[in-house]
Amino acid sequence: MRSPRFARWMALFAVLLAAGCASPPAPQFTDADWVSASTTGRNAYERGDYRRAAVAYDRAEQRARALDDAEALALSAVNRATCLLAAGQAADARKGLAEALADERISPARRAELLVAAARVEAALGKSDEAVARATEALERAPSPALRAQALLAKSGAELAKEDPAAATKTLAGMSTKEWQRLPASLQAEQTDLRARIAVAEKQPAAAMTLQDEAAQLWKQAGRLPEMARALAEAGRQAQAAGDLAGAADRFYRAARSLGAQGLQPEALHVLEEGVSCAEQIDDEAVAMKMAGLLVTFRDEQRLGK
Repeated sequence: MRSPRFARWMALFAVLLAAGCASPPAPQFTDADWVSASTTGRNAYERGDYRRAAVAYDRAEQRARALDDAEALALSAVNRATCLLAAGQAADARKGLAEALADERISPARRAELLVAAARVEAALGKSDEAVARATEALERAPSPALRAQALLAKSGAELAKEDPAAATKTLAGMSTKEWQRLPASLQAEQTDLRARIAVAEKQPAAAMTLQDEAAQLWKQAGRLPEMARALAEAGRQAQAAGDLAGAADRFYRAARSLGAQGLQPEALHVLEEGVSCAEQIDDEAVAMKMAGLLVTFRDEQRLGK
């Protein structure tokens, strides 16, 4: 239910209106069917269509089994796990990763990739001890900088889930600031997001807000717009927790607008509702009018079936 004040703002707006939201590596093998499935998966992932990407990488896994190619199977399992994690279906990735890890023929570098993917999956499933063990094993194999960063992120995230922010901070310090800055923007964004979550655990909302603002910019650099908008919304929540209601309302509005423009209407509406709540608390008619305008836009798009 909307408050009478918000209803008044909506009515006023109606009068004025009437007056005038790390990607998988590229294919490395030569079998045409495997390359085709992997390319389809990568393209779908880069569009943000994670479920379609996972289906394509599942076909790549099947082709790798037909070829009895351990390396191709391992890479396909890692790629599929990446997509399933992004789609919120981490549990579905476990079997493929376990199958690939059980094959003794895979190279040490590929095994490290599998271990990192497994650590991230276990962390997503709330299996913190398993995640730490997998990540630690991967780190012992002296992986590449990007893979090392992913292992540190998985380990740190699992430690934070175990309510040990000090350990999580120490793990992230396993790479220097300069080392993190040399990595792709997506990994920098994940690290910044994790630092923000550590700040939340330590009851430092203002610091968490600043870090989520930074994460949003990094996700934007990485071309990951849904994550950008979600980081902006989280920055709004932390601004609200810090008592900065005007800053929170601004971030909620921008996040909702971005999510809506990306076709993520249900998520956009939820974020917009958070913004409306802030606008009502500060009793700022100009802000509320912006919120109302965006709500009208979302409703019109729903009505037109966009």
